[in-house]
Amino acid sequence: MEVQMSDIYSEGDIYSKDDDVTIYMTPTTPLTYDNNKWVYHQMPDVTQFKADMKRQQSLHADHGVLTHLKFEFPENVKPNIDIMQLLRAEGFQVGNLELYMIEAADLRQLTGPSLEIEPVTIKNMADYMHVYEPLSIQFGADYIKESAQALLTNLKKDTRALQPYIAYENAQPVGIMNVIETERTVELDGFAVTEAARGRGVGSRMQAFMGEIARERPVILVADAEDTAREMYMKQGYTFVSFQYSALKELTVSVSY
Repeated sequence: MEVQMSDIYSEGDIYSKDDDVTIYMTPTTPLTYDNNKWVYHQMPDVTQFKADMKRQQSLHADHGVLTHLKFEFPENVKPNIDIMQLLRAEGFQVGNLELYMIEAADLRQLTGPSLEIEPVTIKNMADYMHVYEPLSIQFGADYIKESAQALLTNLKKDTRALQPYIAYENAQPVGIMNVIETERTVELDGFAVTEAARGRGVGSRMQAFMGEIARERPVILVADAEDTAREMYMKQGYTFVSFQYSALKELTVSVSY
């Protein structure tokens, strides 16, 4: 089966979409960069990108999104040297996400300690946040609060595209992950294991559970090209599919373009 970056789920609300760019704008989660971004379908030139920086900041400001600018470039296209030089000059962090895929049957072969893996509900949401908070506190207390509210909002829905899970070992929360099921694929997102539980196969056992959920569907995920987690996924049998460059600028003061 052929998969691509467009198969990856985004929680953000689509503000507008045309042949050139999809704009995500989600005022309820202004600190969640991925929910407030522009995704290019055609690579812009320098003139267009400069204009888009102004447009994005103005649009963000109008909706109370004041902390960042974020752009994602077309899949499998590296920005040319002119764009890269502009990004660096403007203070953007350039990232590169990689898309990986594995057959569910291969995941089911992974082993690990005995775990109880349960869907997250309002009742056990605190256990999810117990794992989530230490791994995300680097983004600030306000971000943690926003994430908790977004999780609660999601859990109150009768149906949801994204279902969080929590893994318990001896009744203690040791891992979390988000599962996004479609007819074609099952996506693994937000995967994390507590520091104390690492190195014992907890992550492998959680992914074996993913294989059980997926049945005959392939499992997909994205990983930062610079992150050591991608090496773990490759050792577990995931295969590289594609890449996508992005540019993020964090705004600490008002910047006028």
